[in-house]
Amino acid sequence: MTNTLAVQVPDRPASPEEYAALQAANARTPEGGAAMMVLALLVYAEDAALGRACLAQAVAPARLQPGPDGYAGQELRRRDMSLLASQMQRHPHLARAYVLGATPENGYSLPEGEMTLHASRNPYSGSEESGRVKVFISTAGADSPRPVTLTRDDPQGLWRAHEWSSLLSGVRAPISGA
Repeated sequence: MTNTLAVQVPDRPASPEEYAALQAANARTPEGGAAMMVLALLVYAEDAALGRACLAQAVAPARLQPGPDGYAGQELRRRDMSLLASQMQRHPHLARAYVLGATPENGYSLPEGEMTLHASRNPYSGSEESGRVKVFISTAGADSPRPVTLTRDDPQGLWRAHEWSSLLSGVRAPISGA
């Protein structure tokens, strides 16, 4: 892997509006967009309703469907939401596994305040000019980083997750007693 970056993830938002403000400030790069996807997963793990709203903002429009209020209340496609809900139920620690310092040994405990993710690219990740980039997020819960493909969302210029299923792959279980 090349171009490894540490990406700071702010505290978890308390509303979809707070998430949107964080996203506007942080998703100006593919790595920032991937970090915002992980943040949406972290929010979902703690508050499913708020997490669904954050996830709808974190992903590319092609991965959304109309919600109960039509397109104004878009949500993840049923298939994506079903996979996410199933994996998060089976592995409640899954989202935390991508935060630096969260390990199987400490039960994937999160640090206080801002969190750090390690994101990297390789020579085949694509280019920002193309509007499509694959970023790899490191985890202490697996032997290799997990890919997230992002697309740039014009006119805002934000990067949003287009393919993130590898983030939902299981990770090592927390060590008993941790």
